[in-house]
Amino acid sequence: MDAPTNFSILDNRGSVIKYFNTIKRMLNQKEYTQIDLRKITSIDLPTLCLLGAFMLDRNTKSEYLKVTSPLTNSAAYRFFEEAQFENMIINERRSNFNSGAFLFRSEDEVNNKTIGDILTKTVNYFGEENRQKLRDIHPIIIEIVTNTADHASPDKNHTLPWIVNTYETKDSNGNKVKQYCIIDMGVGIYETLTDKANSRLQGKSLWRTIIKRENSQGEFFRQAIPKGLQSRTALRQRGKGIKYIYDIVSSNDMYKRFEIITNKTKINLVNLSSVEKDSSENLPATIYYWEICVE
Repeated sequence: MDAPTNFSILDNRGSVIKYFNTIKRMLNQKEYTQIDLRKITSIDLPTLCLLGAFMLDRNTKSEYLKVTSPLTNSAAYRFFEEAQFENMIINERRSNFNSGAFLFRSEDEVNNKTIGDILTKTVNYFGEENRQKLRDIHPIIIEIVTNTADHASPDKNHTLPWIVNTYETKDSNGNKVKQYCIIDMGVGIYETLTDKANSRLQGKSLWRTIIKRENSQGEFFRQAIPKGLQSRTALRQRGKGIKYIYDIVSSNDMYKRFEIITNKTKINLVNLSSVEKDSSENLPATIYYWEICVE
C-alpha cells in the first residue's frame, strides 16, 4: 500500500487518515500488509509519531505488518534517519529512546521522570536563562498525559499508552524551534464527549445540545473550548483540560503553533476562530502538536 506522497497529517489530513484507516482494516482482517513509504516526498513530526504509535499500539495486529522506509536520497529518509526510526521502531519496536534532536517515549501512566526529561531537554536547548519563559511546558504536558491516562474504559482496568516525541530544529531565520507531539491512541476527544453526553447525562446534557446543534466538529470545539470541556473523570482536581492549554497558548507568542487533530477535526489553539472543514475520514486518536520559539 503506497502511502500518500505528501505524508503529512498537518497539510494532507484527509488522505493520511484514510490511509491509516485502510491499513487498520486490512490488518484487522489478518491480511499481510505493507506500509510502503518509498514514494513519499515529505513527512512531518506528527505523522512520524502517529506511524510509531500505530506500530506500537497493542490493538494493531502488527504481526501482519511490514513497513518499508522512504528512498535513501529523499528528505523524508533523512528525517527517518535522524530519528533512528528504521532501527528503533521498524526493526526493534523500541518504545523508549533518545536520538540526538529526537526524544521518543511511550508510557501507560503519568510518568514524571519522562516529563522531566522533556523539560530538561527543552531548557538545555533554549538555555538556562529562558527557564522562566518555559515554565508552562511542564503543566501543559501534565494536563495532556493525565487526560490520556484517564482514558481507561469504565469496565476495564488498563489505561491507554501515550506517545511523546520532541524534535529540535531551526526556522528560516535561523531561530531555534522545538516541536512537540503527544499522541493519545484513544477514541478521540469528540467521540469521548459524545459518549459521555449520551451515557451519563442522557438527554439533559449541555454537550448533547451543542453536539446536536453543530454539524461541524470544528465549529463545536470553537464554541466549547473557551467555556471549558469537563474532564471525563469528573475529579475536582481535573478538568482544566483544553481550555487551560488554550488560555496559556493564546496569550503567549512563544507558541508559534498549537494544533489538536482528533476525530474529524483539526483545532488551532493559536487562532481558535480559524475553523478547518471536517475531514470525511475519522481519526480514532488525538494528536497534540505544538512549536515554540524563544526569541
